[in-house]
Amino acid sequence: MLRKIGLGLLGLLALLVVVGAGLAGYRVLRQSQAAERLALTGPDAISEAGFVRIGGIDQWVSIRGEDRDNPVLVILHGGPGAAFQLIAYDAMRPWERDFTVVQWDQRGAGRTFGRNGPEGSGTMSIDRISADAVEVVQHALARTGQSKAIVLGVSWGSIVGVQVARRRPDLLHAYVGAGQVVDMAANEAVGYDGLVARLTARGETKALEQLKAIGPPPYADMAELLDERKILMAHPPASERDLYPKAVTAALSAPDAGLGDIGDWLKAGEFSVSRLYGEMMTYTDRAAPAPIPVPVVIIQGDEDIQTPTVLAREYFDRLQAPSKTWAILPGGGHNAVFAMPEAFHKALLKHVRPLATVAP
Repeated sequence: MLRKIGLGLLGLLALLVVVGAGLAGYRVLRQSQAAERLALTGPDAISEAGFVRIGGIDQWVSIRGEDRDNPVLVILHGGPGAAFQLIAYDAMRPWERDFTVVQWDQRGAGRTFGRNGPEGSGTMSIDRISADAVEVVQHALARTGQSKAIVLGVSWGSIVGVQVARRRPDLLHAYVGAGQVVDMAANEAVGYDGLVARLTARGETKALEQLKAIGPPPYADMAELLDERKILMAHPPASERDLYPKAVTAALSAPDAGLGDIGDWLKAGEFSVSRLYGEMMTYTDRAAPAPIPVPVVIIQGDEDIQTPTVLAREYFDRLQAPSKTWAILPGGGHNAVFAMPEAFHKALLKHVRPLATVAP
């Protein structure tokens, strides 16, 4: 009997080894295919990535584009702690025809978190990460030989982006906000009502009961907010229904990423949110926003209830800037930047690129 069990276990182990090897081989194939799609080989192209000393620690910065004379677009990712490059490299590849795209894993995010860990990440605050962002812009300009950049702040990154625009307008052609955070308390209250309305309209009675059991914000702790977010993520707009499976596939196929990088990406989100939760949840720029002394473009999905479009529009109307442009993406949700990358790219070309002079 024991011999039979032993032989059975050996057979199962052999099968697992074969299956594992097959999956590993398939992943290598997908990574190779992705690398071919991402290749930048023209004489004017720029493609570099690595750790740069930013804010006293090593931080991961990628600079990619088909023509280094194109406008520099510095993307400030969301989260906090949710670096984009691991999951959005394919979605944003077409952008690299018209912009030099700078992706940065912020302090406490992605490879930067993997390099430094919790103990080596230093101060985690809006002020510190905004100061880091200024250094990233300066680094990107030095590497491309240009004098100004465009900053695109997405969700959490929009909090950082407006700080950069106010601190160093001399470095920017324009500020672009997407999933613009206006006031976290108001965002959560309006967003909760929007989620109730969405679930009611869809007849999602079980999810509605779960949401009402959590109750409306403000939430006593991060765990309650995350419970609400799970329901929101499970019931996105139609444009984002396959977003998370695609993100998983993209991460596993990322050509220059190991499984350890994926693990760091996941741990970084939890770390950053836990460190920044208190400051983030009290953030507001709503009542009397300070002027932004560069052109402002807000690109918003009309079905975004996480950073509600109604609040973003109210903010846009109050904000003072040399010029302002409001662009709506029909059917877009909170993650339109990589759920609808073609539409977002078109909005950038129409509303943002003309604001940038390409000469150094």
